Amino acid sequence: MKVNMLARDQLTLKIEAIYCELQPEDVLRTIPGIGRHLAPVLLGVLHCADRFQSERHIRGFCGLFPRRSDSGGTERPGQKITQGGNDRIKRALMLAADAARKIDPDLAEVYCKMMTHRSHHHKQALCAVANRLVSRIFHVLRTGKPYILRDRDGREISLAVAKALITERYTVSESIRATRRVNRVSIAA
Repeated sequence: MKVNMLARDQLTLKIEAIYCELQPEDVLRTIPGIGRHLAPVLLGVLHCADRFQSERHIRGFCGLFPRRSDSGGTERPGQKITQGGNDRIKRALMLAADAARKIDPDLAEVYCKMMTHRSHHHKQALCAVANRLVSRIFHVLRTGKPYILRDRDGREISLAVAKALITERYTVSESIRATRRVNRVSIAA
């Protein structure tokens, strides 16, 4: 058991050294939701922003577009996301989105609107947050500048103020969450 832990620790140190060599300014970790373990995964899969022509292109690479279902000129919203894209990065982005919505007021607002006004369930709302997160990843990789938390007016805010704003304005009630779960179950049945 100790041998496995030692090997894991050595691997973690090697990954960190390679990450620091490739991303010396460490801008990825300034984005809420992207931490010590997730930043190397994202960098390993995405490499650099120059690979992608635009934010739309990187979102497509990540497979975060909803499926299109057109019939008779009518589009049906709320479709599942496409099966395309890298599964590792999709999973990583969904984890990051769940953490980021609890830290960044802008992402919390997106999540809250999707859950309350558009009647989406948790995973659909997280997909919308992950899309915003990809745009931030693209921006910080392209510019090399760290991400800064801001309020609705564009003023820089601290982590404590951001969490207070989220608690005050963008908390989804348990009753709404329960409703989405019930509706999801009844739809599947």
